Amino acid sequence: MKAIVSIIIPSMLRADLLKWNLFSLAQQKIPYPFETIVLNDGIPDDTERVCREYEQSLNLKYFFSGKRNLDGNIKWRGQGFAMNIGARIAAGSILILCDAEMYHLNDTVFYLAEPLLQKPNLIAIPGLGKNDWSGEFLRHIEERQGKYEPQALELCDDLRIRLPFLMAVSRSEFYSIGGFDEDFVGVWYEDDDLVGRLQMNACSYFETGAETVHLFHPRDKGEGVEERIALNEKLYFEKMSQIVRNQGREWGKLE
Repeated sequence: MKAIVSIIIPSMLRADLLKWNLFSLAQQKIPYPFETIVLNDGIPDDTERVCREYEQSLNLKYFFSGKRNLDGNIKWRGQGFAMNIGARIAAGSILILCDAEMYHLNDTVFYLAEPLLQKPNLIAIPGLGKNDWSGEFLRHIEERQGKYEPQALELCDDLRIRLPFLMAVSRSEFYSIGGFDEDFVGVWYEDDDLVGRLQMNACSYFETGAETVHLFHPRDKGEGVEERIALNEKLYFEKMSQIVRNQGREWGKLE
């Protein structure tokens, strides 16, 4: 049966966190046909092995999109590239955009997808989003083999739920604005750019009952990161009024 919902998860050197994403997804009750698309945008590592464990239960399709890194040098690009590839592959009319390091607290797929079945021009977001800045919540679930106690959420800060850490949009709306802008090759701002363009294209936010935690991972503090942030920031403000992007080129290409 053709998927109604496509869960798209890019992962770049995140196998240790992706496993908790997939573990918590597998606990959910999802009442309609769905597929899970994981794109390894890094190097051949444990990502594929983790995915194989959930091939059947999550109807999971694994793709390697990190061909550019096979010479041993990691070439950074924003995860919007992998999200675009996933959107092109997806069979579902509803796309759930999901970071690799998300841990799902309840039936997030149902909560996010259900409103879009009635009104496709929504941007469905969690009602509760937590950010595990300290890593304490990650340690908590690791010690409990993936389970958690509700009081552990008090260890977290609030997450910017209006960005696509975990978000549902219709595939038609995503396509109509040209997906993530592949000119954004630096750091940050590509998420703000995407949701800003969706809103300019008459989409509106809808807060749902979905609950999630963004698990701790080290932030990029390497050489040149400030320049890469400035690159995306400049582009963000220069192109702010332009809704449709990636025109005149093939976007979301799996090489």
